[in-house]
Amino acid sequence: MIKFGTDGWRAIIAEDFTVYNVKKVATAIAQLVKSEERRNLDIYNIDYNKHYHSSYKVEYRDFTKGVAIGYDNRFMSEYFAQTVAEVLASFNIPVYLSSSSCSTPALSLKTFNGLAAGIMITASHNPYYYNGIKYKAEYGGSATNEMVKILEKFLSNEIPPEQRNKSIINKSNFQEEYLETIKQKIDLEKIKNFIEKNNIIVVIDYMFGSLSNSFKSLIKSNNVVEINNYKNPYFNGLSPEPIPQNLGDLKKIVKMIGRNCIGFAFDGDGDRIFSINSEGWITPHEILPLLAFHLIKNKGWDGKLIRTLPTSTKLKRLGKKLGVETLETPVGFKYIADLFVRDNILIGGEESGGIGFKNHIPERDSLLNALYIIELMSESNIKPHEILSFLHSLTDESYCYRYDLHFSSVEEQKSKYELISKNIDKIKSLFNIRNIEIKDYIKIEEDDINWVVLRPSGTEPLIRIYSESKTFDNAKEKVQKVINLFQT
Repeated sequence: MIKFGTDGWRAIIAEDFTVYNVKKVATAIAQLVKSEERRNLDIYNIDYNKHYHSSYKVEYRDFTKGVAIGYDNRFMSEYFAQTVAEVLASFNIPVYLSSSSCSTPALSLKTFNGLAAGIMITASHNPYYYNGIKYKAEYGGSATNEMVKILEKFLSNEIPPEQRNKSIINKSNFQEEYLETIKQKIDLEKIKNFIEKNNIIVVIDYMFGSLSNSFKSLIKSNNVVEINNYKNPYFNGLSPEPIPQNLGDLKKIVKMIGRNCIGFAFDGDGDRIFSINSEGWITPHEILPLLAFHLIKNKGWDGKLIRTLPTSTKLKRLGKKLGVETLETPVGFKYIADLFVRDNILIGGEESGGIGFKNHIPERDSLLNALYIIELMSESNIKPHEILSFLHSLTDESYCYRYDLHFSSVEEQKSKYELISKNIDKIKSLFNIRNIEIKDYIKIEEDDINWVVLRPSGTEPLIRIYSESKTFDNAKEKVQKVINLFQT
């Protein structure tokens, strides 16, 4: 079954992710883009006289504007992208196909700059044997739930006979266009001078993804070290997800260089980030409030802050201190993107490392994240080893923990989660609960810092368990209490 999760459809190559199913999805997207139903969606009828809005006013774009198609470094991604292009062309939809692998932000930016939609062939951070398709609306962000519902309705339609019309398939280098835009958004020479003057070494782990070699193409300095910066569809047997267990190479190099080193990791399609210094990991839970502070205090930007459900409350606590409102959304950047186009949003992010900003695109962008972190260091005169202590001076110290509880099948995952949901009294007995929320997740809140969230994955047979507390050990202990419930 083809089903779009929090950000697109992903499946195992040759099992469900087949040429036939890719054509089926491409056919549905073509019909969505040309449909009257899309034209009549609520998002195209926002009254901007009533809703203060900054950067992303949404205007309906007809299919004749064309659709962008990009692809990452995964196995056969280029072939699948060409297949999608040919299907769309058979519907007489102009196609703009990337001439090389590109990041998701590059595809989203291409879409934002005048096209009707964007399609990205990627399975993001999933293991090497997965591939997938992301759909981007004309504003350059994730599709709304309403768009996805229409798309999935069209999946039941038959694939029409092939009518090859390659004359309306245009190729260009999305990645180069994206990097040229990044150059306009930040003072790269200032960053280069800062790291060289202070002898700071920046290490970038691309995890064999589609952003490979991009950082050094912008910051041309011997103080920039790049690793895993070539195409390897096997990803050395690891998932291209920037989390500690997959970043052994990065950790080793940063620890070896020492206090004057900062490292960044980008995921397979370049929309998630993780960081490390000599003191330890700098997770998205820390990156998000650090960047919020930078945009507010150093750049003077305004707007609301957004955190997804299992993301640290540090952002909310910082917002309260600075007098800025913080909103909470469910898991999935599509909820953040939806708010970006409806309201004045400064920054929004998820615990998985996807963070987007105003004055760019309503999309996650790991490369710009890293550049802004170094810009923060430059503006606030922070050395790499001082980053976490600087954050702790802004908001109470706290730590987050996440554990992925794996199951043999989606059916087992669902049955185990239902069992816990129906026996909520067992969870209540484990925590000093101020509030509990049960939807398609379970959120247990003890106070502003201490909380636990259980959430079944929409793309893999696992349940993610998140927590936060004043110490890492306490956060880990909270998660272990929940794990024990599943094992009894």
